Amino acid sequence: MFERAKNRFHNVKDALKSEKEAVDNLKKSISDIQDSVADITKMVDDLQVQVNKINFKNKPHLDRISEAQERITKTLDNFPKKKK
Repeated sequence: MFERAKNRFHNVKDALKSEKEAVDNLKKSISDIQDSVADITKMVDDLQVQVNKINFKNKPHLDRISEAQERITKTLDNFPKKKK
């Protein structure tokens, strides 16, 4: 009878030890994720700055392309349409 109780006690003790290890691993994983989120946020901010710089540099070129496209479209509209 005492042997069975002793075995149950050791089984419960082992299960609690395993659960504690699982909780510790989960806490470490959460901490690692939080650290990664901070790094990712910094990277996203840096990327946004770079995108803004590229957009600023490209805007005049894109504006000229858009203006040229409008002129071409207007010029083409002046030509007579072919009848099918």
